[in-house]
Amino acid sequence: MTVKVAAVVVCEIIAYVLLKQYRPEFAVLSQAVCGAVLLFLLSDELESVLELFGGLSLEAGMSREYLSILLKALGTALVVQFASDVSRDAGDSAAASQIEFAGKVIMAASAIPLIRGVVGLIAEFAGER
Repeated sequence: MTVKVAAVVVCEIIAYVLLKQYRPEFAVLSQAVCGAVLLFLLSDELESVLELFGGLSLEAGMSREYLSILLKALGTALVVQFASDVSRDAGDSAAASQIEFAGKVIMAASAIPLIRGVVGLIAEFAGER
């Protein structure tokens, strides 16, 4: 799998350099296509990771809601990082900063149920004493 990923990345680098020289408007598109191809190539590994998280959460007695929040935050972080990197490579650092800010807001909003759960636990422990 590592060889396939490396081959895709090397091909993308070559395509990016050539496109940036002759058709710069398509250079950024080549990065997006590469990201999609890598996601497709890594889909089995991603599924294994998700199954591992699911199994570990069951063993630990963790709520599925909390696991869902964790996975949403992880997915958001990956998508935001990719989008902001592509924006920076395209020379639009302002858009990259806006994407990163939006990602932080989305992650904070998705963590609200987790924060409520932690506050509830603290209140329970404080009430018992």
